[in-house]
Amino acid sequence: MIRKCIFLIILFFVLMGCGSTKNSLLKNTDASTVSVLAGVSAGGLVENTSMSGISSSSDIDAITGATNKSYNAGIHYELNLNGHKLETGLDYICFDQTVQYDMPSFSVNGKRAFRFHQLRAPVTYNLGFFRNSQNFPLLVLKAGLSVGYTFSKTITDYGSLPDYKFTDWDYGPTLGVSFYPIQLSQGYRIGVYLDLYRGSQIYEDAYHRAEGIGGQSFVKFGVVLQPLNLKF
Repeated sequence: MIRKCIFLIILFFVLMGCGSTKNSLLKNTDASTVSVLAGVSAGGLVENTSMSGISSSSDIDAITGATNKSYNAGIHYELNLNGHKLETGLDYICFDQTVQYDMPSFSVNGKRAFRFHQLRAPVTYNLGFFRNSQNFPLLVLKAGLSVGYTFSKTITDYGSLPDYKFTDWDYGPTLGVSFYPIQLSQGYRIGVYLDLYRGSQIYEDAYHRAEGIGGQSFVKFGVVLQPLNLKF
């Protein structure tokens, strides 16, 4: 599934590059900009609540998960390359969740609590729509890839639970949208953002080995501040 998403994103980039025209390049003349982001997030590990890939399980066995809302922050740089907008930067995001194992058939019962912190580096191709009088787009759609590194984690077990592996690096496709309804005369504009991510497996145990299970998945949204006088 992740490989298919990556292929579609690469195909999207190729089609956008081939479909660019001279007129569209002339419209995208605004300089590169910096953005500061802060907001809340939800998600984390993809729990095997469907019991996928677990043989010999019965109706009395179950895996459940619970996640708590958390927060994220970042600073992004949008680069204008001959009318093509590429955005990258550095994000901080944390996750807080629990996975409950109620599996009498396997003599497994207990709860595993996760809290981990990541730094992420997204790279997206941006499309702007509905430009204002100053040639800044009010709506920006984004598609690309994101790489994350878990620099701190706390994993606590309660009960009889399986051994596990946790990988610090993950990667996968990301989609996003930003909307800028407020532009201040002082040279700033304020907007909101929403980003989605579904990435590679970072958690594995005997009951989290099916495709797509144990991967990283989250949604983050918040407020973005863009100082228009910081141009490069």
